[in-house]
Amino acid sequence: MVAVIPDKLYFKIGEVCKISGVEPYILRYWESEFKLVKPYRTKSNQRLYRKKDVESILKIKKII
Repeated sequence: MVAVIPDKLYFKIGEVCKISGVEPYILRYWESEFKLVKPYRTKSNQRLYRKKDVESILKIKKII
């Protein structure tokens, strides 16, 4: 199954979960383990993932 990444600048964690099929706690863990995944943090500390972050998450999922 090929994941389709919408053409957007930023994605919330819930959107990334739907695209990648990975649970939020796994994304947060991968963020601490892999330097490739570094979401932008808003002033309210909400994670915003860029398209390259989502692509990295999909690569990590494929490897693991």
